[in-house]
Amino acid sequence: MYLPQKRTLTANLIIGASIALFVYFLRQSALLEFLLAWLTQSLARIYLTLAVNRPGYLASPLSLASDALCVILAASLWTYLRFAVQRITGTLLLGLVLVPISFAVFRGTGVILVSSLIVLGIAAAIASEALAQHYSKRLHARILDRKQEAEFSILGHLAHNVKPNLQIAKSPLTAVLEFLEERGVAGEVLARRLDGSDETVGEALRKSLLSLEQIGAILENTGKLVTHQVRREEFSEVAVVSLLASEIAPLYADRLHIAVTGDRQLTLRLHRESFVEAINNLVRNALTHAFAAGHPDPQLHFALRESRSRVTIDYTNNGKPFPANLSARDFLSCGRKSHDSPGEGLGGAWIGKVVEAHRGSFEIVRDEQPLHFRITFPKRGL
Repeated sequence: MYLPQKRTLTANLIIGASIALFVYFLRQSALLEFLLAWLTQSLARIYLTLAVNRPGYLASPLSLASDALCVILAASLWTYLRFAVQRITGTLLLGLVLVPISFAVFRGTGVILVSSLIVLGIAAAIASEALAQHYSKRLHARILDRKQEAEFSILGHLAHNVKPNLQIAKSPLTAVLEFLEERGVAGEVLARRLDGSDETVGEALRKSLLSLEQIGAILENTGKLVTHQVRREEFSEVAVVSLLASEIAPLYADRLHIAVTGDRQLTLRLHRESFVEAINNLVRNALTHAFAAGHPDPQLHFALRESRSRVTIDYTNNGKPFPANLSARDFLSCGRKSHDSPGEGLGGAWIGKVVEAHRGSFEIVRDEQPLHFRITFPKRGL
């Protein structure tokens, strides 16, 4: 008959049989009775000692002062030492130091100090907290690993099925653009943008090609963001104001007005493709949520400013107010959204991944603006 892990089972049977034989030995010998008699005698001696010295361990100014001091010292060790091992070791050492002090006080004044027992109890509480945190972290890490595996599997499936179709879509668009340029008609006006400027046939085709390229970059970089495998060499210095004004704003010029303010010389070390998609998500969220019911003059504003160590992007729009019951943590979580939202709650999750990959921070500012996001990136975060 096949049994899995036969060696482990055999070893466990041998250990169990050895323990059973030891128990039989204790039952047949007088050792068990001797140990019980010794324990009973020791407890009786402790009881008699406490009964004789009962006045000594009653509350007294000296014992109360000692106990209060020990509680303060142990609580300080618990609070200010960084690691659990340091906290437990420091607290136990404090208890050991108190043992000879307690004997000296008892011999000199007859007062029995229980400070060592108090410190021992605090050490036990520290150990319990550390154990609970350890198992909580292990459980959280296991959940994150499973979630990450599922996300990566889905992304792999999407990349396998979507990227070939993107290439199929790009090829005829590129051919049509070259055909029109050869015949000199790529400059013909196709439509009028929201800001009143003309959009030519060539510009419309180039915008479509740029969008397809960004979709391909999303598929390629999402897996790296999800598994935290964005490499340092993939980051580069980017002129952020120029990027927003020249590469992102024109894509949406026929639907809303995007204003970008800040120093055009301002540069930031970014993973360019994922950052561009994060900003695109902000704009698409505005079109889906803030201006879903129609708006006479939809406007988005990106204001950039820098300090010695960080760059801050303040993003606002004049659309529907951001839900008051939706926190920054909820917005950045996958699948979390307000109850009346028509979206899937994925745009905020992508933004959260990008902010995390850049070691930045995300904040929802509640002020007079209908929506105000503040994203901060360290200048040399990676």
